[in-house]
Amino acid sequence: MGKSGSKLNKKTLQDLLENTNFSEEEIKQLYKGFHRDCPTGKVTLKEFKYIYGRFFPSGNADDFAKHVFRTFDTNKDGYVDFPEFLTAVSMTSRGSVEDKLRWTFGMYDLDKDGFITKDEMLNILEAIYDMMGSEIIDSLPPEERCPAKRRDKIFELLDHNDDQIITLEEFLEGAQRDKALVDVLTNGIFNKKK
Repeated sequence: MGKSGSKLNKKTLQDLLENTNFSEEEIKQLYKGFHRDCPTGKVTLKEFKYIYGRFFPSGNADDFAKHVFRTFDTNKDGYVDFPEFLTAVSMTSRGSVEDKLRWTFGMYDLDKDGFITKDEMLNILEAIYDMMGSEIIDSLPPEERCPAKRRDKIFELLDHNDDQIITLEEFLEGAQRDKALVDVLTNGIFNKKK
């Protein structure tokens, strides 16, 4: 983006004010930081993996970063630009529990067909476990150390009709019934706990 891209245009600013939970001053500050770290105005998957990996030095964050990147890149052009970045950050950091869960569901639903299969959930959970690293995994209770066991427990809690898929409605309903489940589903996505 050269010099012409170094300032946030009014239309983009207005859109972000309407579609995020950030103030004008916060948006401008975040834009400056984003543009400083990403002078082109776009983040590639490779750059995203590098940045994400710095937050999880004891594990391998590459697979998980790929899933997060896919969810951030809403227009599917292979880059995350500032509006995509800020919209996702707003939802994941300042959104309601339902906003976070909808975003999380979108990440788990790898093929975007409107439901989560056991394979899709296992894929994400394995990426989370890889990212956390063995030291953190070893500190978990024995029944939580295996991604497949955790997946089976989540399905037991959410898949009420036993059709081996989780719909958005089941996902949201289950999380409303069991607040601890929200932590299980979002752990590693929104924070580094456990």
